[in-house]
Amino acid sequence: VTGVDAGSGATRWSRRVPGLGLPYFTSFAGDPLAYATGPGDGGKGTRVTAVDPRSGAVRWQARLAGTLRPFGSSGGSLFLQSVDGVYGDTRAVVRYSPGPGTTREVALSVPLQQAHATVRGDVVQLLSAGGSLVAVDLAAGRRLWSLETSVSRGSAPAADARHVYVLSADGRLLAVDARSGALVGQTPARLGAGGDRVASSVPDPVPVAGHVCGGAPDGTVFAVDARDPSAW
Repeated sequence: VTGVDAGSGATRWSRRVPGLGLPYFTSFAGDPLAYATGPGDGGKGTRVTAVDPRSGAVRWQARLAGTLRPFGSSGGSLFLQSVDGVYGDTRAVVRYSPGPGTTREVALSVPLQQAHATVRGDVVQLLSAGGSLVAVDLAAGRRLWSLETSVSRGSAPAADARHVYVLSADGRLLAVDARSGALVGQTPARLGAGGDRVASSVPDPVPVAGHVCGGAPDGTVFAVDARDPSAW
């Protein structure tokens, strides 16, 4: 693995990640570490390695049960989806805390197909390809709520203190109450001239400074007031 300076393009470091032949790297906003994942010994479980991207130094390693995909970090813990090894359906949500070396897993009552996930605090929101939006509290060890949306193959959810936001392939932005799971706001569709085309991927909404920003298939980038989604 090679670390390259984003400004100059110069190589900062190059080394192997112990125990991973072809590591998959991911990083998350606000987290100083990058995470390399791959199959565990003998193809069983998942090996996770936390790497300092500035030096390539390994900060910690863990061998976890199941096929896991990291999707976020919060409060010093790493959050992962536990997926079916054949179909890729998400069956559970896992929180790994490297300090004490503990794992917390909450199983989903129904597996979610091709689910995107995000985390805020200890609460995880997942959106399936079919539009099921589910909130899971890892601290409480239970599902908080679920909502069947009209979003098919939408974005990953994003959340602030009050709402969960999802963008649909037709350019709609949906706001859901983070506590109750009720739909509280929705913008009009923004399909544009190419409305008969299906987007291969949908950009994630971005909550920032009291607003939510999004991109739409008609080529627009827009922002709406996050304080009152019912007025959208």
